[in-house]
Amino acid sequence: MSDIQELFARDPLKLTKDDITEIVEKFRASRHQFNLGNLKAGSTKPPTEKQKKIDAVAKSFNFDLDL
Repeated sequence: MSDIQELFARDPLKLTKDDITEIVEKFRASRHQFNLGNLKAGSTKPPTEKQKKIDAVAKSFNFDLDL
């Protein structure tokens, strides 16, 4: 379980200011990916086995999109 998932699993009324700051930083870091079209950029769910396989295959391709 990642840090962000652990924070979301906690009782929200017991989160400290530092915990909330960490959550906000995580979402701010993934915002640019969301704006580029990756709708799952800020997802706090762990990837499924199928998603892990797809990511592994996608990383194995080297696409050069510069024309």
